[in-house]
Amino acid sequence: MTTTINNEEHATKVAAIFDSEEQVNKAFETLSQHTQFEQSNINLISPYDQAFDEKVEPEDKNIGKTLLKTHLFYAVIGLVVGILISSVFLFVDVEFMQNFVFETYAGICTISVFIALLVAGFISIRPDHDPLISDVRRATSTGKWVLIVHTDTSNKADQAQQLMEPFATSTTATL
Repeated sequence: MTTTINNEEHATKVAAIFDSEEQVNKAFETLSQHTQFEQSNINLISPYDQAFDEKVEPEDKNIGKTLLKTHLFYAVIGLVVGILISSVFLFVDVEFMQNFVFETYAGICTISVFIALLVAGFISIRPDHDPLISDVRRATSTGKWVLIVHTDTSNKADQAQQLMEPFATSTTATL
């Protein structure tokens, strides 16, 4: 049985920054010639575009589902780990734990669920997107063109990055 936590269809992104519209058009044409890149997954961001965030992260609802799913999944894992740890303490005959069974389970389960939720937050917040978003924000505010490619695998992202590099001044990718 496999469990998919990420609900995003195209979670991997590549951003390329260009100095001119001519360069970005050449890169767009190069990407469009490859059948694995759908034009609907390639977003062009013009200089000073105030709505660039919608082009960088177009799957708001799926990101929300990913956050909810990740937190629920890890909370359950944390609860199970807390129950196991508490049970081990009880079976090992730790005297303090024997006298306060409910408190043992409640305390250890609370701590383990809390730690699991912290881990879920770190995983689901996608810290690998921060450099890409910062680069796009900086580029659009300084009058440069940006091309964003949304892919479903890291192999496609690597290929998109290689195809755009000859035309771009810089590229950034997520994991």
